[in-house]
Amino acid sequence: MIQSVQRAFDLLEHIARQPEGARLSELADGTGLNRSTAHNLLASLEELGYITQDRKGAAYRLTGKLTQLVRPDAEAEHALRARIRPVLQAVSVASGESAFLGLVSGSDYLCVDAVLSDKPLHLAVRPGERTPLIGQALGHTLLAADAGLAQSVRAQDPERWQQHAKEIDDAQRKGFALDLDSEKAGISCVAVAVTSRAAIAIAGPTSRLPKARLIEIAQHIRAELDKVRPAGQGWL
Repeated sequence: MIQSVQRAFDLLEHIARQPEGARLSELADGTGLNRSTAHNLLASLEELGYITQDRKGAAYRLTGKLTQLVRPDAEAEHALRARIRPVLQAVSVASGESAFLGLVSGSDYLCVDAVLSDKPLHLAVRPGERTPLIGQALGHTLLAADAGLAQSVRAQDPERWQQHAKEIDDAQRKGFALDLDSEKAGISCVAVAVTSRAAIAIAGPTSRLPKARLIEIAQHIRAELDKVRPAGQGWL
């Protein structure tokens, strides 16, 4: 047992038990640590993005970063993919482009299902591929849907966040995110969140996907999601 790791997790567990957070003195007393040791461990956890304070001296609270490390259980993920698969097929056929489903995985999203366009020139995306949340339409719509996730990702890479802040703000206002030939030359994309942890995207050659067409596709994705949305329960 590595003592510093054990102590850090003890602190996280104590904070997790307090809905309003816990102050340094409470945490030191609760874990049996002297205040200097507790403060140093808490400072490290805060720098890593796992806890936060509203101001110096205030209570420490968990961020959403821990939840980002945990994927839905296999059964729930399978159920989500099964329910979303017809949506991917419908919007891919209607748009003529590749459609894919991504789930939050840390500061990335993980592609878990895809329906590829049958046109000779198309975007090839495969299940199992991981892509940073910042810089892609699918990632931006997920960041726009989850304030805790956004806070954590922004803290990890403030410079890159600033480069894409407008696109993320636009995604929050409009309910969908666009990538107009900006990240991959010749490729444009539109993405719509299914939940704060999952989103659907359509992507293909910019020559076939002007902005107006992407907005139409976003509306179609929403309509298809409404057809399969579970009543009175969550997706995951």
